[in-house]
Amino acid sequence: MKNKGLQLILFILSLICLIISAKLFYQLGIYVDEANTSPSVVLGGNFGVWLEWTHLALIGAISVLSGIQLFHK
Repeated sequence: MKNKGLQLILFILSLICLIISAKLFYQLGIYVDEANTSPSVVLGGNFGVWLEWTHLALIGAISVLSGIQLFHK
């Protein structure tokens, strides 16, 4: 029971982090569109853009894997 509760907390926290990161990325897109600039300029170059995409992908993977582990059996 204790292990299941810990897995649930981890899943909820990773899901919240994914939602926050996706919302910030969406807001970045809105700013870039309204200011008529590019994400590379805002994030400091192409490396910053790759880091942001990697950040979203890793948080998404953590959320999926923790959800699978929580709901498996």
